[in-house]
Amino acid sequence: MLWIALQVVAKDPFPPEISLSQYGLGSTGWLFTLWIIVLASGPLLLMRYRPVPGPARWLLAVGFFGSVVTAVVRTDEDGLQMSVHAKVHMTGSILASLFMPLGMLLAIRFAAQPWRRMAGGLAVTAAAAGGMVLLSAAGTGTAGLGPAASWALWEGSLCIVEMLLVSLYALAVSTIGPLPPRADPVAPVQSAVQ
Repeated sequence: MLWIALQVVAKDPFPPEISLSQYGLGSTGWLFTLWIIVLASGPLLLMRYRPVPGPARWLLAVGFFGSVVTAVVRTDEDGLQMSVHAKVHMTGSILASLFMPLGMLLAIRFAAQPWRRMAGGLAVTAAAAGGMVLLSAAGTGTAGLGPAASWALWEGSLCIVEMLLVSLYALAVSTIGPLPPRADPVAPVQSAVQ
């Protein structure tokens, strides 16, 4: 709902004119901040509910950090990202765009088979959208659009895939079994002493 509210309040429906980050500018930028933080918090809360072994937790933490930076540090109005704060914003968005989906994908691999397949399909879609973002960043227009409009389209598409991945993770999390209890390293020593 926040995703739709952003577009309505900004009067700039998907895909936005320049980039999603433009939703964070102006007096309604707080809505952008709220949307990003809520979106990034979901996977961490789900991980807390059903932890999984491996690097998923750390990937999600880095992605969350990148999301908070993106949400709090604003970009430039013209979308050129020449100022220091705009470059910090861009770095945060890259961390969020890379690490959040990877973390969710690694967490969902412990879910039931149908969820893993769907997550794999979304991961392939995210990789394709990410590749198109890189092409747009290099100055190539795609989908019959110029580079700036292409950037906005593919960046927004990647974000939609990430929202779908968060939703999929929320649906799949109940099929992730609990972690086995950790072995108490003191117990074998005590039994050997007795």
